Amino acid sequence: MFGSCFKRGAAGPPKRSGRRGFVLVATTAAVLLVLLPAIGLAVDMGVMYLVQLRLSAACDAAALAGARALSRGMDDTAQRAYAKATADTYFHANFATGYFASINLQVDSVAATDSTYMRSITTTSSVELPFVFMRALGRAPMTLRASAKSTRRDVNIMIVMDRSGSLTNSGACAPLKTAAVNFVDKFAESRDNLGLITFATSSMIDVALTTAFKAPVESTLNKVICTGATSSAQALWQSYQALAALAQTGALNAIVFFTDGRPTAVTEDFPIQANCTSRAAKRGVLTPGYSSGVVTNTIFGLYKQDATAQPMTTDLTVIADNAGCAFRNDTTQVRSDVTYAPLFDYWGNSLKATAYRTVTTSGAGLSITTGQNVENFSTNAADHAALRIRRGDPDPLKANRTLPGVTIFSIGLGAVDDVLLKRIANDPSLIPNPVAAGNPGRYFYAADATQLDLAFTRVASEMLRLAR
Repeated sequence: MFGSCFKRGAAGPPKRSGRRGFVLVATTAAVLLVLLPAIGLAVDMGVMYLVQLRLSAACDAAALAGARALSRGMDDTAQRAYAKATADTYFHANFATGYFASINLQVDSVAATDSTYMRSITTTSSVELPFVFMRALGRAPMTLRASAKSTRRDVNIMIVMDRSGSLTNSGACAPLKTAAVNFVDKFAESRDNLGLITFATSSMIDVALTTAFKAPVESTLNKVICTGATSSAQALWQSYQALAALAQTGALNAIVFFTDGRPTAVTEDFPIQANCTSRAAKRGVLTPGYSSGVVTNTIFGLYKQDATAQPMTTDLTVIADNAGCAFRNDTTQVRSDVTYAPLFDYWGNSLKATAYRTVTTSGAGLSITTGQNVENFSTNAADHAALRIRRGDPDPLKANRTLPGVTIFSIGLGAVDDVLLKRIANDPSLIPNPVAAGNPGRYFYAADATQLDLAFTRVASEMLRLAR
């Protein structure tokens, strides 16, 4: 037993210093060979992700801005050059040279014609990103790439602009013309087509659809005199006829309808009573009177439907076929000559089909004894005209020519019928919409003349968004 105890005492406790040294070496190796490279890889990958994200966002912004810029310039060559320059500017505004120490930044924007009515701009970019931590392991810089494409569809636009006398009374005629001119400048000559209809008691296509539209449209707008009633249905249908005649179904076909009041006039082939020398139906415009904005029971007519060139001397020209008629010398006596208002206007729009406003009948047509009834069926005619346009109905006056896919945008100023203008545009905010059909458009409201430019700008932005 003594010897045994001696042996244990001689050996003493086991020594741990060798193990501690091994753990220290192993831990150091793990940190150097595993943990630090993992951290470095995570940091480098994070930086790479941020740079890639920024590069893609810059391409997106460049392509979108370039597509919008395709409206600038007098011809296709100038527009492409302007679009390319704009795209490059937007790219560099969103991705600075040397971002996160990146090098060899390359960017290029190309404008192209994809199809008959479609143009695009494509922005491509690349950049080299040196690694921070992984470079120590011999990793070469990573090349990052991004691209984006934005397409712009050509636009055919008919501006349908109210020029009734109430605009003069409110002082909005001049601001309206300025806002419309600014709107025209946002579209591309040589590619887009743009035309102008102004309407009051009478209407006409002041400027036919053309790709060289800025000078004639702006010149005409600056000459406009605001006077007369509001023959909305006629102007709407004339705009549809113009777009259908162009027959470019691949483009965005749109109507921009502006008014500052309720429809107050219709053009019809009115049946005539015994007073007139000729008993044949007479084509003209009928409209009620107003006093302080309130409709009266004085009915005026019959006036010519076709406007003269701007500037107009008058918008109230009595029709030529008036021998023996009481309205020949006193237009307030038109009820002595006209029996009733037919159920359809000259353009094929129904005065009661949509039933938006309640109307009173008389014989085979509608009564013209009260001004309110005339306003009501004039409103229904405009409502029906817009419905027919959005459905792409055939035009019986033009060999049943049709154009599907027309989008209507409406702008109202002041005391307008907001619901009617939403119905006309098929605005999605109107729920339910009894006349929903065709493409949804938008209705924009301007409370006063100072908001007109903003309203037209919002329409242009919406149209260019749809054109992409």
